[in-house]
Formats: sequence, C-alpha cells, structure tokens
Amino acid sequence: MSGPELVGSSGPGAAPEPVLLDAQYLDLTYSVDRAPASDYPSLLAAHLLERRYGRPGRLLDFGCGRGDALRAFAGLGFEAVGADVSPRARALSPGFEVVIVDPETSVLPLPDASFDGVFSKSVVEHMQSPIDLVRESWRVLRPGGVLVVMTPSWEHQAWGPFYIDHTHVTPFTAPALRDLLLLAGFEDVESAFFHQLPFVWRHPALRFVPGLVRRLPLPYRPYREQAPWPESLNTLIRFSKEVMLLAAGRKGGA
Repeated sequence: MSGPELVGSSGPGAAPEPVLLDAQYLDLTYSVDRAPASDYPSLLAAHLLERRYGRPGRLLDFGCGRGDALRAFAGLGFEAVGADVSPRARALSPGFEVVIVDPETSVLPLPDASFDGVFSKSVVEHMQSPIDLVRESWRVLRPGGVLVVMTPSWEHQAWGPFYIDHTHVTPFTAPALRDLLLLAGFEDVESAFFHQLPFVWRHPALRFVPGLVRRLPLPYRPYREQAPWPESLNTLIRFSKEVMLLAAGRKGGA
C-alpha cells in the first residue's frame, strides 16, 4: 500500500497512476466471477475473535477491498472501520466508515490509540515498504491491542500462484513476517502457516489432508482455468496448495 509502486503523478512526463489506485482494479479482482461470495469471511472472523482478539471491540480492516471482512466482523459485534488506497472501497462498503490511505506514505487519517484490533489480509505483499502498514497499525492501536496480518506463504506459492496477481511485489516467509511485526514494536509475536480451510481450524488432527492434496499434481482454478472440478473440490485443492501465513502481535503498555 505504500512506496514507489503506489505513488502516482499527473505532471508532464510522470509515470502513470499505479493500478491499485484504479477503480477498475477492485471491480475486476473482487468481481462475482473472480471472488464469489461465501461464508469464509464470517468463519475467519469468528476464528480470529476466538483465537486472537478475545472479545469484540473497535477494529480496523487495513486494506478492506470490497468490505467482506468489515461485514463479517460487524456481524460478530465489532465496530468495524475500513481503510484502503482505492476510493472505490467506499462505494463497495456502504454503511461502513472507510478512510482512504495516503498511497505515498500509508498514513491513516485516524487518531493514535483509537482501535482495539487491526486486521490486514492480502495487503503487505502489494507493498514495497510493508513496514509502513505495520507501524501505522501500531500507532492506531490502543495499548494491549492486537494486529493480525495474513499474506501468501512464499515457501508454498513461489512456484507460480504468488504471481496470479501481477501487483504482488513483496513475498514473505514466516520468519520475515514475524520480524516485520517485531521491528514495528509489537510484542508476543507469532508467525505460522495458515490453511484457508475451516475444517483444519476446527480439527487440527486433519492437517494431514491438505498436506496430502498439496503433493498431488492436480490443476485448480484460477491458476488453471480449465480445471474440471466442482467448486467445493477446487477449493480444497487450491487452499491445500496456496498456504498462507498468519502473524499476530500485541501492542505493549496495557
């Protein structure tokens, strides 16, 4: 969200505006065809409430996109606020406060210590300076507040899926993501692989299932558009192979 890849200028001879600031980017990447609505955001929000946030409070979704997470957290009792570099995000999240992030600095137009939690999914990989997002998250969190960051695991996606989206510029390993939060001042930092398969969260003993599927040479959408599977099986294959990282940290001083 910050750094040269998002800095645009309209002066003579200037570089064209970065694609992430183009309203069409969100319309395309979050279209019904590309990202059909599902119960996944609600399941993830409930999981994070139980495992990371502890109780509802005021939560910022840093990189809110079309607002799926905003609606999911609000449904659990959170006061959810969105932030995004794209002005289009406001129209995609009617009924929610959505602030526009300064694309050059990632500065949020929000006061210090005004949130109990920050959530950011699939954002830091778009940034050449992802530390800016984490430092701003630390600033707006109250003492004791929790940040959760999710991003593709380079270890699992370097062979191709990481670049399904051409705007990805910064890959992460688990240690690198942990260090990102530590450098911003977070405490009690954890960083680990995360499967986007809710049955694995409920039944950790079933982690072997995505491990087995990952080893099979099975095509899947959207990486291979002609993959023949029904949507449920395609989801199992995709998220067995496209492992994520999840890092969480607490702002000290509570």
